[in-house]
Amino acid sequence: MNILLINPPNVPFSESKLLIEPIDIITLGTYLQELKNNVRFLDMDCKKLNCSDLIKYIENEFMPDMVIVSYDYHIPLHTQKALENIAKICKELKKYNIKTIMIGKTVTYDPKIIDIIKFDIGIIGETENTIKNLLNSNINNVKDLSMIKGIVFKKDGKIIINTPSEERCDLDKLPIPNRKLADLEDYIDVRSILSSRGCINKCDFCPTYNYWGSWRGKSAENVVKEIEYLISNYNTKKILFLDDNATVNKKRMQDISKAIIEKKLNIKLGCLASINTYDKETFELMYKAGFRWLHFGIESGSQKVLENNNKNFDIVYAKNVIKEVKQMGYRVRTSFIFDLPTTTKEDMQKTIEFILETEPDEIRGHFLSLRLGTTIYSKLSKEKELPTQYIHSDKPLLESKVYTNFDMLQDIDILINRLKDKDYKIVRDVSKWEDLEKLRNKEGKIKFLSFCPSRYGIDWEK
Repeated sequence: MNILLINPPNVPFSESKLLIEPIDIITLGTYLQELKNNVRFLDMDCKKLNCSDLIKYIENEFMPDMVIVSYDYHIPLHTQKALENIAKICKELKKYNIKTIMIGKTVTYDPKIIDIIKFDIGIIGETENTIKNLLNSNINNVKDLSMIKGIVFKKDGKIIINTPSEERCDLDKLPIPNRKLADLEDYIDVRSILSSRGCINKCDFCPTYNYWGSWRGKSAENVVKEIEYLISNYNTKKILFLDDNATVNKKRMQDISKAIIEKKLNIKLGCLASINTYDKETFELMYKAGFRWLHFGIESGSQKVLENNNKNFDIVYAKNVIKEVKQMGYRVRTSFIFDLPTTTKEDMQKTIEFILETEPDEIRGHFLSLRLGTTIYSKLSKEKELPTQYIHSDKPLLESKVYTNFDMLQDIDILINRLKDKDYKIVRDVSKWEDLEKLRNKEGKIKFLSFCPSRYGIDWEK
């Protein structure tokens, strides 16, 4: 079967040169190749293609039997505008009798969106096993579709939502992603690895646990094989573990690090980690192996706010962890959601104090993103109609009765001025990243607070 995978057009930051290879879609494409399908991948966002460009592509270069559209599959970067683009794409493809499949968190948590987007089949939850079952069936036969768990489709004008599949993909059985499906020169110089899925945490503002389930990871052996593959085939110098939480299994990460050291792999690495997975011995070993960049999602400097939003770690412990890993030599990024529910002016002051005391090398400033599949979204959507969400919004979406947006933004300005006194650069627009890179090349190591997507791979060598 000819299958075309699509990363749909997005706004507005695709104009920047910060895009990371969409490794989740590339992984799915490689899996489909292993199932003996002829697979192509079109990154419409990265290539800045519209629906007309897509039609030209399928008419002149590759006519698929099936198009799979990924929406908010791993990293939530899309806006409502992307949904409009997907709807247009699905409408046009129907003229060519091409089956359209939608995957990702949006269709998982809102399968009735099939009435709006008008795709043929939506996959609810993890994709691989369900798509395999689909390909082994007659997708034109409603009776066959009724037997497949984890999909949504329409029968006689009615939406049919089948029982969700409880089957989880064995990550060690997935092939090493074939990066030749994408044009790597279109992305930044950091290759990415997804070595695990899921999380041990159930934070109210994050859909990861609900979507992927409890944490599970590839074996250390297979992770190292992929690192070696990237080095030998692509002359890779930097690799980002794009896992939501790469350090859950201490022994696994130690084994990965030991193998990298024993094999003398010349590589610099970064990863996302949770404070409550920190282990000094493990992180020291990781540093010896080449890990240089760490991201910790702190979100608030207030213990009360953390507990109210099911973010479970001790704030004093977090301060000590950040100080300790910085002493090891790591470049540390932390993220903060300034307007988490129950945040007061006093809580914001604690967040400001946390930042000024720990001085992370990179600070990612967020406002609450109202994401399907989260506890916060489920609660708030019952109380009021929610505004269109965008994960990189530059202002609060909701007004608090106890802490006005005006006061919050004033306090953030105070934080900004304090950080400027400490030589931090403030980045509000992705178009400024090139200027920042030039400054870094001229002046050396930089510290920054960003309110927009950040460039991965700054100062990993140090």
